[in-house]
Amino acid sequence: MTSFKKKLDEEIGEAPRFTKALQERIVHRTEQHHRHKQYGGWQYPTIIVGAIVTLLFLIAVGPWQRTEYVQHASIVELAQNEEIQQLSIVQNWDEDRINVGRIGWVIGQQEFTKGTETKLIENVLQNAVVAQKNDDYYGVSDVWVAFDNGQTVKVKMFKNKDKEQLAFLDIQTNTFYQVNDEQAVIEFTNFLFKEDPFNFTVFLLWIGVIILGAWITERAVRWKFNIPKEPKYVSVNHQRVVFTFKVINIIAITIFNLKGWIIYIAADFTLIITLTLINVATEYYFGRHEKRHYVAVTTTTYLLIVFTAFIIWVQ
Repeated sequence: MTSFKKKLDEEIGEAPRFTKALQERIVHRTEQHHRHKQYGGWQYPTIIVGAIVTLLFLIAVGPWQRTEYVQHASIVELAQNEEIQQLSIVQNWDEDRINVGRIGWVIGQQEFTKGTETKLIENVLQNAVVAQKNDDYYGVSDVWVAFDNGQTVKVKMFKNKDKEQLAFLDIQTNTFYQVNDEQAVIEFTNFLFKEDPFNFTVFLLWIGVIILGAWITERAVRWKFNIPKEPKYVSVNHQRVVFTFKVINIIAITIFNLKGWIIYIAADFTLIITLTLINVATEYYFGRHEKRHYVAVTTTTYLLIVFTAFIIWVQ
C-alpha cells in the first residue's frame, strides 16, 4: 500500500463508494445505452410494420368500399307503396361516380329524416316514368333514400339543359326515369337548389384561425413542460423514422384522393387516427425523456376536434 493510498483511506475510509444496488443499476443503464447505439432503435420495428399493415388493411377492406346491393322493385313502385324514412343528397357532376351514402357517412351531403323534404322527393319519384337517356340531360346530384320497409336505393339525378325537367338513374337496375310532373319538379328543385350557405371567405378565415390555434397550442405545451424545439431530431434514426412516416402519409393521402375515399367521414377519421397515433408512438419512443410526445398528443387531439367541428359545419 502506497503512502498516498494509506492517506486517502484515512481521509475517506475504505468503504465502497457505491452500494451493490447502485452498481447494478449503473451496469444495467450502460448495457441499455450500448444496445440502443448498436441497433439504433431499429431492433424492434413494431411501429413501422404495424403502420404499414394497418394502412394496407384499411385500403383493402375499408368499410367505405362496401356497396349496398338490395333487391328491390322499381323505384317508382317503392315510392308509391312505401314512405321514405331517410334521405341524403350531395351535389356531384361526375356521372361516373356515386358519392352519396347513409346519413353521417359522406362529407357535405344534405341529410333529412321523414318530413317535408322526404315528401317532396316521394312526389317526384311517384311521377317518374321509364325513358331513354339523351344528351339533353346532365348529372347534378346523387340521392340515397331509405324506405320504411328497410330497402335502400341510390340514384343519380339529372337536369334537362333546355327546360325544367328532372330525371333519375337507378344505379342498381341501371334504369333511367324521367319526371313529367312540372309542379312536382319545381317544388323539389326550389328546395334542392336553394342558395348554398357555404361562404368561401368565411372558410379561408376559419383555416387561418385553425393554423393560429395550432401554433399557439404547440407553443403553450412546449413552454408548460419545457420541451425543446431544437434539435428537431434526437438522433439520426429518429430522423429516418420520421421521414419514412412522412412518405407513408403522402402515399396514403394520395391513394385516398385518387380512390375518392376522402369524402367518407369514417375513412377520414380512421386515416387521421392511424397516422397521428403513429406520430405519437414515434415521438414517445425517441423523445420520451424530453416529453416530446406531449406535443404530438396535443396536436392529435386538436386535429380531431377541428375535423369534427368541420364535419358539423359542412353538414
